[in-house]
Amino acid sequence: MSRTIPLVVHIDAKESPLELERNALAGIDCEIVSVAVASEGEIIEAVKNATVILNDHSPVNRAMVDQLENCKLIIRYGHGYDTVDVDACTEAGIIVTNIAGSTSEEVSNHALTLLLASARELKRLDLATTSGRWGEVYSRSILNHIYGETVGIVGFGWIGRAMARKCKALGMTVLVNDPYVGDHLAVEYQVDFVPKDELLERSDYVSLHVPHLDSTHHFIDSAALDLMKHTAYLVNTSRGPVVDEQALIAALKAGKIAGAGIDVYEQEPLSVDNPLLSMENVICTPHVAGSSEIGWEIIRRRAGEEAARVLLGRRPDVVVNPEVLGRMSLQS
Repeated sequence: MSRTIPLVVHIDAKESPLELERNALAGIDCEIVSVAVASEGEIIEAVKNATVILNDHSPVNRAMVDQLENCKLIIRYGHGYDTVDVDACTEAGIIVTNIAGSTSEEVSNHALTLLLASARELKRLDLATTSGRWGEVYSRSILNHIYGETVGIVGFGWIGRAMARKCKALGMTVLVNDPYVGDHLAVEYQVDFVPKDELLERSDYVSLHVPHLDSTHHFIDSAALDLMKHTAYLVNTSRGPVVDEQALIAALKAGKIAGAGIDVYEQEPLSVDNPLLSMENVICTPHVAGSSEIGWEIIRRRAGEEAARVLLGRRPDVVVNPEVLGRMSLQS
């Protein structure tokens, strides 16, 4: 069913006033609505006539895409787009965009915080201090130095580069594994590009900054963990399934690595009986690495701007599935 004016639909667990998105779309003749959704059926009903879908965290699968009658663009708030069936969207001629780079500073800050907290064993020391075991743990020699140590960064997009810049400022040696970026970035960021196995073997800390794709699913598995130093720490602020969580738990229990700092998990929300939560050498946070008031405002504003571009017949700044562009008449 055709509409006389475009419909922009925001879907999430709760409705939003969309002030920043509306400001970006001011002057464009369109209807903008926010719909609280809690099931696949509710999502389909909300978006079936949408021209643009603004999506916080809701899954958009093939069955939903098949129901879309007018959709030109799906915008995934934030970096990750693993909740959207990109292949189905491409087949349907729908552009998928994410707000890449919007929270690079927040996520890299969080990853660095997890790295430093792991290196300085803050969870264990806090537990010891608050339980009256001051003298039992006090020592000048038990904690990592950080300066001069080696961090391996997997994925050198916006977040990985921000992480490298901050680790270099701490005097760390930075190794990078990313087959999709040019060698010129190694010179620009003063890092060394190395194969996966070499990064795992040499790094004192391994920090993950890749999307969850078929090629990155369980990128860190038991074989990868076996290559890491027994004194090394793993930091994951990317996506949970990038790490084989059961293999990680087994490696931690066996002392194959020193510890981990984790913000994302294979199953979210994290079960209260997950063994990671009871380990003194594991710091867990609830998928909040990208969270900040300023970062969220940037995401919302840029989402509105991307929607405006497409409604005005222009190409969005970021396109996850560029192969669909040849089937659309959009200006650069």
